[in-house]
Amino acid sequence: MNKIRKIILISLIIVSCAVLLFFALTYPDYHREMSLAKERIKTSEIIKTSAGEIEYKIEGEGTPMLLLHGAGGGFDQGLWMRRVFLEDKYKFISVSRYGFLRSPIPDNASIKNQAALYSALLDNLNVTKVIVVAGSAGGASAIQFANDYPEKISGLILLFAVSGPEPEGDVEPISSKIIHLIQQSDYSYWIFSEFMQSFILDLMGVPEDVFESFDPEQKQYAQEMLDVMHPMTQRYKGTINDAKMLYLENISTDNITSPTLILHSKDDALVNYYHAMNSHDKIKDSKLILLETGGHAMLSQMDEVRKNIKEFLNMSGKEIAARDVK
Repeated sequence: MNKIRKIILISLIIVSCAVLLFFALTYPDYHREMSLAKERIKTSEIIKTSAGEIEYKIEGEGTPMLLLHGAGGGFDQGLWMRRVFLEDKYKFISVSRYGFLRSPIPDNASIKNQAALYSALLDNLNVTKVIVVAGSAGGASAIQFANDYPEKISGLILLFAVSGPEPEGDVEPISSKIIHLIQQSDYSYWIFSEFMQSFILDLMGVPEDVFESFDPEQKQYAQEMLDVMHPMTQRYKGTINDAKMLYLENISTDNITSPTLILHSKDDALVNYYHAMNSHDKIKDSKLILLETGGHAMLSQMDEVRKNIKEFLNMSGKEIAARDVK
């Protein structure tokens, strides 16, 4: 019995030493990257509107485009979507939604009130009309905004986007529970994003075979997608709040009049393509493009996504001009 105890004790000492050594070797890099991330997220502004406070950042010149990020994001994730999928000829207004980075969660947080906050922000910025581009969990409030303020939106683009609660009876996958645990620590999230990219991307809906098919540019964007979510703990409250809001109310679509483009991949393991089909069924003037592969974020199909977005914006612009003439 004493021999077994000694073996267990020695094993624990070895493991503890290995953990301490790993921490000592990685912490300087972690600390440096967190410091850079914290400086990066200070580049935004916060505005107090009649509907509450919201964080945002503006880049570029041209037709206004409102960028709505997904879970684990913030205004910086919206700007990442811009770099991956959009041309530079727009005035990008990228926001942090409720609970992400420096945007607070109000007592009356709801998808409808979040849409009202977008509207109030645009009023404060003297922007009368925008194209809305929403990714992942940003889809719900984008759809609500398009419904509640049809006069303020000229086009809606939904990328791998949530359209409402999960279907009744669906059980939360174990991958979601694992990623939630990882996201509650900046250090643990950094470790996974730095040393186990394919594993954490798989948890985020990018299947391993899709990751293995990435070319160097796509791998770079994938790493940027992971890095732009530092520091993760400043985004986690927003992720939890998103899930709560989805079950508070139905998302309205009856008043949506803007042309709508919906892009989704069938092998998205984080946001099932059911959401894309649901949006297409409910939004009258919508075009649905389902890609066979691409995973969440559709990075392996980014050229196809870019092409379809460009064609949609060119076509919808002509349609809007024709409506104005009438």
